[in-house]
Amino acid sequence: MLDAMLSKGKEDENGILFVCFPITAIAAVLSRSPMTVKRSLNELETAGLIMRVRQGIGEPNRIYVLIPGKEDAALA
Repeated sequence: MLDAMLSKGKEDENGILFVCFPITAIAAVLSRSPMTVKRSLNELETAGLIMRVRQGIGEPNRIYVLIPGKEDAALA
C-alpha cells in the first residue's frame, strides 16, 4: 500500500497523501477473500499502521499509511 500511495497517491485538502483502494480490488490483487482483506485492514488499523477515512456510500475509503514513531518525533 505504501508503494501505491507513493506512486498513485492523491493529496487531501491538507496536502497529505492517501490512496483509495476498494476492498474488492485488494482482494483480487492478493487472491484473498474480501473478508480476509477486511480483517487484515482492521488489524493494520488497530496496530496504528494505517488510518481509514470513510468517504460515503459506494465509495472506497481513503487509506492513509502511517509511519510508526512519526508522531513521537513530532512531539520531541
